[in-house]
Amino acid sequence: MPERHSVPLRGLMGTSRSQRFEGKFGRMFRELHPAFDPDDERLERIFSELGEKMSAEFDKPKDGPDDEEIGIPALYTYLGQFIDHDITFDPASSLQHANDPDALVDFRTPASDLDNIYGRGPDDQPYMYDGPGLFLTETTIQGTGDAKAVDLPRSSNGRALIGDPRNDENAIVSQLQGLFLRFHNRFRAEYPSLSFADIQQQVRFHYQFIVLNDFLERDSSTETPSISCERKINSTSRK
Repeated sequence: MPERHSVPLRGLMGTSRSQRFEGKFGRMFRELHPAFDPDDERLERIFSELGEKMSAEFDKPKDGPDDEEIGIPALYTYLGQFIDHDITFDPASSLQHANDPDALVDFRTPASDLDNIYGRGPDDQPYMYDGPGLFLTETTIQGTGDAKAVDLPRSSNGRALIGDPRNDENAIVSQLQGLFLRFHNRFRAEYPSLSFADIQQQVRFHYQFIVLNDFLERDSSTETPSISCERKINSTSRK
């Protein structure tokens, strides 16, 4: 939890502290003799010259398009992470992976069916749902200046009540998760006669349309090598 950040490990509370060790930029090897005297007045000039020399070797930022940019908006990085969490999941530890990499098992399906949203369904994970097939209502985020800003539904310990905890690891992906929760609830409100399975299928169809017709169909000149290669292979196999 964020409030636990920077809390000393238990047992280290009573250890002696030194100026060399304090803070996130404290010295790693405190017993070594300092490489220079921090009180030396020449240091400011030396480091200023070094900084100017290093800055001159880097390309200055450009206001217009850059030849090295692929042209895909940065948000698609996080949409790709969201999609990845939908189609791949392996709860085995990294130690098991190192011992037997051939035994990796994917506990997700490759069908883009929003496993990370629906989890195992309202029958097996009822704590994620509220009423007849609705997801729990999100909580309002305070201090944002936007009264409509909402967070994911959370338990008393702050853990997000969602189908995949990995979708709460950064703000953008968690907001994508919340967007799909609200979309499902909105669909349910507008079509109350539909069953949960029918609404789930409609939400999946919309998501799959986005993946196929937007995420994968970026400008061909900006395709990643893997997507471009896959298309060539599929095109060849159909001939």
